[in-house]
Amino acid sequence: MKYHQQQQTVTLPEMQFEQDTSSAFLTQSHRNAVDRLNLSFTQNCPLAILIGDGQSAQRFIIGKFLSRVDQDVAVARIAEPCANTTEFMGKLIHAFGFDPKDMSLEDLESVFSLFLSFQKNHRRHTIICIEEVQKCEWWVLDKIRSLVDMERDGRYGLMLILSGQSGFKELLNSRPLSAIASHAGKRISIAPFTLPETREYIRRRAEAAGAANIDEAFEFHAIALIHELGAGVPDTISTLISRCFRTAAEEGVDLVTKELVQRAFALIGPTSEPGDDDADAETLNAAGLQPRIGRLIVQLTDDDVRELALRQSNLLIGRSQLCDIRINSKFVSRHHALISHSPEGATIVDLGSTNGTTVDGYAITEHVLVPGETIVIGNCRIDYIIDDELQKQFQSAEQASSIKLNS
Repeated sequence: MKYHQQQQTVTLPEMQFEQDTSSAFLTQSHRNAVDRLNLSFTQNCPLAILIGDGQSAQRFIIGKFLSRVDQDVAVARIAEPCANTTEFMGKLIHAFGFDPKDMSLEDLESVFSLFLSFQKNHRRHTIICIEEVQKCEWWVLDKIRSLVDMERDGRYGLMLILSGQSGFKELLNSRPLSAIASHAGKRISIAPFTLPETREYIRRRAEAAGAANIDEAFEFHAIALIHELGAGVPDTISTLISRCFRTAAEEGVDLVTKELVQRAFALIGPTSEPGDDDADAETLNAAGLQPRIGRLIVQLTDDDVRELALRQSNLLIGRSQLCDIRINSKFVSRHHALISHSPEGATIVDLGSTNGTTVDGYAITEHVLVPGETIVIGNCRIDYIIDDELQKQFQSAEQASSIKLNS
Protein backbone atom coordinates (compact mmCIF):
# COMPACT_ATOMS: atom_id res chain seq x y z
CA MET A 1 0.00 0.00 0.00
CA LYS A 2 1.35 3.40 -0.99
CA TYR A 3 0.41 6.73 0.49
CA HIS A 4 1.27 9.59 -1.83
CA GLN A 5 0.12 12.74 -0.03
CA GLN A 6 -2.02 14.09 2.77
CA GLN A 7 -3.09 17.35 1.19
CA GLN A 8 -6.49 18.17 -0.18
CA THR A 9 -7.17 16.11 -3.31
CA VAL A 10 -9.97 16.52 -5.82
CA THR A 11 -11.00 13.67 -8.12
CA LEU A 12 -13.11 15.87 -10.38
CA PRO A 13 -11.51 17.21 -13.58
CA GLU A 14 -12.02 20.93 -14.14
CA MET A 15 -15.37 21.53 -15.78
CA GLN A 16 -16.08 24.05 -18.54
CA PHE A 17 -18.59 25.78 -16.28
CA GLU A 18 -15.81 26.49 -13.81
CA GLN A 19 -13.13 27.39 -16.36
CA ASP A 20 -15.13 29.70 -18.62
CA THR A 21 -15.22 33.17 -17.10
CA SER A 22 -18.36 33.93 -19.08
CA SER A 23 -20.06 31.04 -17.30
CA ALA A 24 -18.79 31.97 -13.81
CA PHE A 25 -22.05 33.60 -12.84
CA LEU A 26 -23.35 33.36 -9.29
CA THR A 27 -27.00 34.18 -8.66
CA GLN A 28 -28.38 34.96 -5.21
CA SER A 29 -29.71 31.39 -5.06
CA HIS A 30 -26.18 30.10 -5.76
CA ARG A 31 -24.71 32.33 -3.06
CA ASN A 32 -27.32 31.13 -0.60
CA ALA A 33 -26.45 27.52 -1.44
CA VAL A 34 -22.74 28.16 -0.84
CA ASP A 35 -23.52 29.84 2.49
CA ARG A 36 -25.73 26.95 3.58
CA LEU A 37 -23.05 24.40 2.70
CA ASN A 38 -20.62 26.43 4.78
CA LEU A 39 -23.12 26.56 7.66
CA SER A 40 -23.57 22.77 7.54
CA PHE A 41 -19.80 22.33 7.64
CA THR A 42 -19.23 24.71 10.56
CA GLN A 43 -22.05 23.02 12.49
CA ASN A 44 -20.40 19.61 11.95
CA CYS A 45 -23.36 18.16 10.08
CA PRO A 46 -22.51 14.69 8.74
CA LEU A 47 -24.56 15.22 5.59
CA ALA A 48 -25.61 18.00 3.20
CA ILE A 49 -28.03 17.54 0.30
CA LEU A 50 -27.92 19.76 -2.79
CA ILE A 51 -30.76 19.55 -5.31
CA GLY A 52 -31.33 21.43 -8.55
CA ASP A 53 -31.59 21.22 -12.32
CA GLY A 54 -28.28 21.44 -14.12
CA GLN A 55 -25.10 19.62 -13.16
CA SER A 56 -22.73 22.51 -13.91
CA ALA A 57 -24.38 24.88 -11.43
CA GLN A 58 -24.13 22.25 -8.68
CA ARG A 59 -20.45 21.66 -9.44
CA PHE A 60 -19.76 25.36 -9.48
CA ILE A 61 -21.48 25.84 -6.10
CA ILE A 62 -19.58 22.93 -4.54
CA GLY A 63 -16.33 24.30 -5.98
CA LYS A 64 -17.03 27.74 -4.49
CA PHE A 65 -17.72 26.18 -1.09
CA LEU A 66 -14.56 24.05 -1.19
CA SER A 67 -12.47 27.10 -2.07
CA ARG A 68 -13.40 28.50 1.35
CA VAL A 69 -12.33 25.54 3.49
CA ASP A 70 -8.91 25.32 5.12
CA GLN A 71 -6.07 23.65 3.25
CA ASP A 72 -5.76 20.89 5.86
CA VAL A 73 -9.28 19.65 5.07
CA ALA A 74 -9.09 16.47 2.98
CA VAL A 75 -11.53 16.55 0.06
CA ALA A 76 -12.70 13.90 -2.40
CA ARG A 77 -15.14 14.58 -5.24
CA ILE A 78 -16.67 11.62 -7.05
CA ALA A 79 -18.20 12.99 -10.22
CA GLU A 80 -19.23 9.85 -12.08
CA PRO A 81 -21.50 7.01 -10.89
CA CYS A 82 -19.75 3.85 -9.70
CA ALA A 83 -20.81 0.36 -10.76
CA ASN A 84 -20.26 -1.19 -7.33
CA THR A 85 -19.02 -0.55 -3.81
CA THR A 86 -15.47 -1.68 -4.58
CA GLU A 87 -15.12 0.88 -7.37
CA PHE A 88 -16.60 3.56 -5.11
CA MET A 89 -14.23 2.87 -2.22
CA GLY A 90 -11.30 2.62 -4.63
CA LYS A 91 -12.00 6.10 -6.00
CA LEU A 92 -12.42 7.36 -2.47
CA ILE A 93 -9.08 6.23 -1.08
CA HIS A 94 -7.32 7.18 -4.33
CA ALA A 95 -8.57 10.73 -3.80
CA PHE A 96 -6.86 10.71 -0.40
CA GLY A 97 -3.52 9.63 -1.86
CA PHE A 98 -3.62 5.84 -1.59
CA ASP A 99 -3.12 3.33 -4.40
CA PRO A 100 -6.18 1.01 -4.50
CA LYS A 101 -4.64 -1.40 -7.02
CA ASP A 102 -5.23 -5.09 -6.22
CA MET A 103 -7.10 -4.24 -3.00
CA SER A 104 -10.20 -6.13 -1.97
CA LEU A 105 -13.26 -4.32 -0.65
CA GLU A 106 -12.24 -5.31 2.87
CA ASP A 107 -8.77 -3.82 2.32
CA LEU A 108 -10.24 -0.60 0.91
CA GLU A 109 -12.57 -0.17 3.87
CA SER A 110 -9.74 -0.89 6.31
CA VAL A 111 -7.51 1.76 4.69
CA PHE A 112 -10.34 4.28 4.74
CA SER A 113 -11.04 3.59 8.43
CA LEU A 114 -7.36 4.10 9.25
CA PHE A 115 -7.36 7.35 7.29
CA LEU A 116 -10.42 8.66 9.14
CA SER A 117 -8.85 7.72 12.47
CA PHE A 118 -5.71 9.62 11.46
CA GLN A 119 -7.83 12.65 10.57
CA LYS A 120 -9.70 12.44 13.87
CA ASN A 121 -6.52 12.13 15.95
CA HIS A 122 -5.07 15.20 14.24
CA ARG A 123 -8.38 17.09 14.47
CA ARG A 124 -8.68 17.41 10.73
CA HIS A 125 -11.90 17.38 8.75
CA THR A 126 -12.77 15.27 5.72
CA ILE A 127 -15.30 16.17 3.01
CA ILE A 128 -16.65 13.71 0.45
CA CYS A 129 -18.69 15.14 -2.45
CA ILE A 130 -20.74 12.64 -4.45
CA GLU A 131 -22.38 14.01 -7.59
CA GLU A 132 -25.21 12.69 -9.76
CA VAL A 133 -26.38 10.52 -6.87
CA GLN A 134 -29.57 9.61 -8.74
CA LYS A 135 -27.40 7.50 -11.09
CA CYS A 136 -25.67 5.51 -8.33
CA GLU A 137 -26.31 1.80 -7.85
CA TRP A 138 -28.16 0.61 -4.74
CA TRP A 139 -25.04 -0.86 -3.15
CA VAL A 140 -23.23 2.45 -3.49
CA LEU A 141 -26.19 4.25 -1.91
CA ASP A 142 -26.06 1.81 0.98
CA LYS A 143 -22.35 2.50 1.42
CA ILE A 144 -23.15 6.23 1.54
CA ARG A 145 -25.68 5.46 4.27
CA SER A 146 -23.09 3.50 6.25
CA LEU A 147 -20.55 6.34 5.98
CA VAL A 148 -23.05 8.79 7.46
CA ASP A 149 -23.83 6.32 10.25
CA MET A 150 -20.09 5.87 10.84
CA GLU A 151 -19.65 9.61 11.32
CA ARG A 152 -22.63 9.84 13.68
CA ASP A 153 -21.21 7.02 15.80
CA GLY A 154 -17.51 7.92 15.72
CA ARG A 155 -17.36 11.69 15.17
CA TYR A 156 -14.46 11.51 12.74
CA GLY A 157 -15.01 15.01 11.35
CA LEU A 158 -16.51 13.59 8.16
CA MET A 159 -19.05 15.44 6.02
CA LEU A 160 -20.75 14.03 2.91
CA ILE A 161 -22.26 16.31 0.27
CA LEU A 162 -24.77 14.59 -2.01
CA SER A 163 -25.91 16.37 -5.16
CA GLY A 164 -28.33 15.30 -7.85
CA GLN A 165 -30.98 16.28 -10.33
CA SER A 166 -34.19 14.68 -11.59
CA GLY A 167 -35.14 11.64 -9.52
CA PHE A 168 -32.88 12.54 -6.59
CA LYS A 169 -35.77 13.71 -4.39
CA GLU A 170 -37.62 10.43 -4.90
CA LEU A 171 -34.42 8.55 -4.07
CA LEU A 172 -34.14 10.40 -0.76
CA ASN A 173 -37.59 9.15 0.21
CA SER A 174 -36.74 5.49 -0.33
CA ARG A 175 -34.24 3.14 1.24
CA PRO A 176 -31.38 3.21 1.89
CA LEU A 177 -31.06 7.02 1.74
CA SER A 178 -34.34 7.63 3.58
CA ALA A 179 -32.62 6.30 6.72
CA ILE A 180 -30.11 9.18 6.73
CA ALA A 181 -31.84 12.04 4.87
CA SER A 182 -33.00 13.65 8.10
CA HIS A 183 -29.38 14.00 9.31
CA ALA A 184 -28.80 16.63 6.61
CA GLY A 185 -31.27 19.03 8.15
CA LYS A 186 -33.03 21.01 5.46
CA ARG A 187 -32.14 20.27 1.86
CA ILE A 188 -30.39 22.94 -0.19
CA SER A 189 -32.37 23.71 -3.34
CA ILE A 190 -30.90 25.63 -6.27
CA ALA A 191 -33.40 27.90 -7.97
CA PRO A 192 -33.24 28.21 -11.77
CA PHE A 193 -32.33 31.54 -13.33
CA THR A 194 -34.97 34.24 -13.20
CA LEU A 195 -35.48 36.22 -16.42
CA PRO A 196 -33.29 39.13 -15.18
CA GLU A 197 -30.57 36.64 -14.21
CA THR A 198 -30.76 35.01 -17.64
CA ARG A 199 -30.41 38.43 -19.25
CA GLU A 200 -27.36 39.24 -17.10
CA TYR A 201 -25.81 35.87 -17.95
CA ILE A 202 -26.41 36.46 -21.68
CA ARG A 203 -24.91 39.95 -21.36
CA ARG A 204 -21.71 38.49 -19.94
CA ARG A 205 -21.55 35.87 -22.66
CA ALA A 206 -22.13 38.50 -25.35
CA GLU A 207 -19.42 40.78 -24.00
CA ALA A 208 -17.01 37.86 -23.67
CA ALA A 209 -17.70 37.12 -27.35
CA GLY A 210 -16.73 40.67 -28.27
CA ALA A 211 -20.04 42.55 -28.34
CA ALA A 212 -20.01 46.09 -26.99
CA ASN A 213 -23.35 45.51 -25.25
CA ILE A 214 -26.12 42.94 -25.11
CA ASP A 215 -28.46 44.86 -27.44
CA GLU A 216 -25.82 44.67 -30.15
CA ALA A 217 -25.85 40.87 -30.03
CA PHE A 218 -29.35 39.81 -28.92
CA GLU A 219 -32.81 41.03 -29.82
CA PHE A 220 -34.96 41.79 -26.77
CA HIS A 221 -37.52 39.02 -27.47
CA ALA A 222 -34.73 36.53 -28.20
CA ILE A 223 -33.55 36.80 -24.59
CA ALA A 224 -37.01 36.00 -23.21
CA LEU A 225 -37.31 33.02 -25.55
CA ILE A 226 -33.92 31.64 -24.50
CA HIS A 227 -35.07 31.86 -20.90
CA GLU A 228 -38.34 30.04 -21.64
CA LEU A 229 -36.74 27.32 -23.76
CA GLY A 230 -34.03 26.75 -21.16
CA ALA A 231 -36.54 26.77 -18.28
CA GLY A 232 -33.98 28.80 -16.34
CA VAL A 233 -31.56 25.85 -16.17
CA PRO A 234 -27.98 27.18 -16.53
CA ASP A 235 -26.71 24.13 -18.48
CA THR A 236 -29.49 24.34 -21.05
CA ILE A 237 -29.26 28.12 -21.39
CA SER A 238 -25.48 27.95 -21.84
CA THR A 239 -25.80 25.29 -24.54
CA LEU A 240 -28.51 27.23 -26.35
CA ILE A 241 -26.50 30.48 -26.28
CA SER A 242 -23.47 28.69 -27.73
CA ARG A 243 -25.66 27.21 -30.46
CA CYS A 244 -27.11 30.66 -31.20
CA PHE A 245 -23.62 32.08 -31.66
CA ARG A 246 -22.69 29.27 -34.05
CA THR A 247 -25.94 29.56 -36.00
CA ALA A 248 -25.49 33.33 -36.32
CA ALA A 249 -21.94 32.83 -37.61
CA GLU A 250 -23.09 30.17 -40.09
CA GLU A 251 -25.85 32.44 -41.39
CA GLY A 252 -23.58 35.48 -41.51
CA VAL A 253 -25.65 37.67 -39.19
CA ASP A 254 -24.62 39.70 -36.14
CA LEU A 255 -27.94 39.94 -34.27
CA VAL A 256 -29.55 36.92 -32.58
CA THR A 257 -33.28 37.21 -33.23
CA LYS A 258 -36.22 35.26 -31.84
CA GLU A 259 -36.44 33.30 -35.09
CA LEU A 260 -32.73 32.43 -34.93
CA VAL A 261 -33.17 31.16 -31.36
CA GLN A 262 -35.96 28.87 -32.58
CA ARG A 263 -33.71 27.50 -35.33
CA ALA A 264 -30.83 27.01 -32.89
CA PHE A 265 -33.08 25.24 -30.41
CA ALA A 266 -34.33 22.91 -33.14
CA LEU A 267 -30.71 21.90 -33.77
CA ILE A 268 -29.99 20.95 -30.16
CA GLY A 269 -33.51 19.72 -29.32
CA PRO A 270 -34.99 19.38 -25.84
CA THR A 271 -32.48 18.13 -23.29
CA SER A 272 -32.99 14.55 -22.14
CA GLU A 273 -31.16 11.75 -20.41
CA PRO A 274 -29.38 9.18 -22.61
CA GLY A 275 -31.83 6.52 -23.67
CA ASP A 276 -34.84 8.79 -23.24
CA ASP A 277 -35.22 9.53 -26.96
CA ASP A 278 -38.59 8.59 -28.38
CA ALA A 279 -38.97 8.65 -32.15
CA ASP A 280 -42.72 9.06 -31.80
CA ALA A 281 -42.52 11.90 -29.29
CA GLU A 282 -43.98 15.22 -30.35
CA THR A 283 -41.37 17.90 -31.03
CA LEU A 284 -41.49 20.87 -28.67
CA ASN A 285 -42.92 23.92 -30.41
CA ALA A 286 -41.06 26.99 -29.19
CA ALA A 287 -43.77 29.35 -30.40
CA GLY A 288 -46.40 27.64 -28.27
CA LEU A 289 -44.67 27.80 -24.89
CA GLN A 290 -46.89 28.65 -21.95
CA PRO A 291 -45.79 29.80 -18.50
CA ARG A 292 -45.59 27.10 -15.86
CA ILE A 293 -48.36 27.14 -13.29
CA GLY A 294 -47.66 26.67 -9.61
CA ARG A 295 -49.81 25.56 -6.73
CA LEU A 296 -49.71 25.65 -2.97
CA ILE A 297 -50.58 22.73 -0.73
CA VAL A 298 -51.75 24.39 2.50
CA GLN A 299 -51.79 22.07 5.51
CA LEU A 300 -52.69 22.90 9.10
CA THR A 301 -53.40 19.38 10.36
CA ASP A 302 -53.30 15.92 8.82
CA ASP A 303 -57.02 16.20 8.15
CA ASP A 304 -57.13 19.81 6.96
CA VAL A 305 -55.36 20.16 3.61
CA ARG A 306 -56.28 22.69 0.92
CA GLU A 307 -54.91 23.15 -2.59
CA LEU A 308 -54.58 26.55 -4.22
CA ALA A 309 -53.59 27.26 -7.82
CA LEU A 310 -51.20 30.17 -8.34
CA ARG A 311 -51.66 32.64 -11.14
CA GLN A 312 -49.94 35.90 -12.05
CA SER A 313 -50.86 37.75 -8.88
CA ASN A 314 -49.95 38.32 -5.24
CA LEU A 315 -51.22 36.18 -2.39
CA LEU A 316 -51.34 37.68 1.09
CA ILE A 317 -50.91 35.32 4.06
CA GLY A 318 -51.83 36.23 7.62
CA ARG A 319 -54.42 36.40 10.37
CA SER A 320 -56.48 39.23 8.87
CA GLN A 321 -59.79 38.50 7.16
CA LEU A 322 -58.44 40.40 4.15
CA CYS A 323 -55.75 37.78 3.53
CA ASP A 324 -55.98 35.34 0.63
CA ILE A 325 -54.69 32.58 2.88
CA ARG A 326 -56.06 33.21 6.37
CA ILE A 327 -54.46 31.42 9.31
CA ASN A 328 -56.34 31.99 12.55
CA SER A 329 -53.44 31.57 14.97
CA LYS A 330 -51.87 33.77 17.64
CA PHE A 331 -48.45 32.91 16.21
CA VAL A 332 -49.30 34.52 12.88
CA SER A 333 -49.23 38.28 12.22
CA ARG A 334 -52.19 40.06 10.64
CA HIS A 335 -50.24 40.60 7.43
CA HIS A 336 -47.54 37.96 7.77
CA ALA A 337 -46.10 37.20 4.30
CA LEU A 338 -46.70 37.79 0.61
CA ILE A 339 -46.24 35.33 -2.27
CA SER A 340 -45.70 36.99 -5.64
CA HIS A 341 -46.19 34.75 -8.69
CA SER A 342 -45.20 35.33 -12.32
CA PRO A 343 -44.25 33.19 -15.34
CA GLU A 344 -40.67 33.27 -14.07
CA GLY A 345 -41.60 31.69 -10.72
CA ALA A 346 -42.72 32.59 -7.22
CA THR A 347 -41.14 34.72 -4.50
CA ILE A 348 -42.14 34.86 -0.83
CA VAL A 349 -41.51 37.98 1.26
CA ASP A 350 -41.87 38.18 5.04
CA LEU A 351 -43.76 41.40 5.84
CA GLY A 352 -41.98 42.11 9.12
CA SER A 353 -43.92 39.46 11.03
CA THR A 354 -43.41 38.91 14.76
CA ASN A 355 -42.50 35.22 14.62
CA GLY A 356 -40.94 35.10 11.16
CA THR A 357 -41.27 32.89 8.09
CA THR A 358 -39.14 29.85 7.29
CA VAL A 359 -38.48 27.99 4.04
CA ASP A 360 -37.11 24.48 4.48
CA GLY A 361 -36.21 25.37 8.06
CA TYR A 362 -34.33 28.59 7.33
CA ALA A 363 -35.64 32.02 8.31
CA ILE A 364 -36.13 34.29 5.29
CA THR A 365 -36.95 37.89 4.56
CA GLU A 366 -37.25 37.39 0.80
CA HIS A 367 -36.77 34.11 -1.03
CA VAL A 368 -37.22 32.77 -4.57
CA LEU A 369 -39.20 29.56 -4.14
CA VAL A 370 -37.98 26.31 -5.64
CA PRO A 371 -40.50 23.53 -6.42
CA GLY A 372 -40.62 21.12 -3.49
CA GLU A 373 -39.72 23.66 -0.81
CA THR A 374 -41.86 24.00 2.30
CA ILE A 375 -42.98 27.27 3.86
CA VAL A 376 -43.82 27.26 7.58
CA ILE A 377 -45.83 30.10 9.09
CA GLY A 378 -46.91 29.50 12.67
CA ASN A 379 -48.23 25.95 12.75
CA CYS A 380 -49.21 26.03 9.07
CA ARG A 381 -47.20 24.17 6.43
CA ILE A 382 -47.34 25.29 2.79
CA ASP A 383 -45.68 23.23 0.04
CA TYR A 384 -44.85 24.93 -3.26
CA ILE A 385 -45.28 22.73 -6.34
CA ILE A 386 -44.94 23.40 -10.07
CA ASP A 387 -47.19 21.66 -12.57
CA ASP A 388 -46.54 21.92 -16.29
CA GLU A 389 -50.26 21.50 -16.73
CA LEU A 390 -52.68 21.55 -13.84
CA GLN A 391 -55.71 19.33 -13.96
CA LYS A 392 -58.61 20.81 -15.90
CA GLN A 393 -60.72 21.30 -12.83
CA PHE A 394 -58.07 23.56 -11.31
CA GLN A 395 -57.76 25.56 -14.51
CA SER A 396 -61.49 26.16 -14.81
CA ALA A 397 -62.34 26.63 -11.14
CA GLU A 398 -62.36 30.12 -9.69
CA GLN A 399 -59.62 30.78 -7.20
CA ALA A 400 -61.01 30.95 -3.69
CA SER A 401 -60.88 34.48 -2.31
CA SER A 402 -59.97 33.24 1.13
CA ILE A 403 -58.88 30.05 2.84
CA LYS A 404 -59.87 30.01 6.47
CA LEU A 405 -57.81 27.67 8.59
CA ASN A 406 -58.76 27.13 12.21
CA SER A 407 -55.92 26.50 14.58
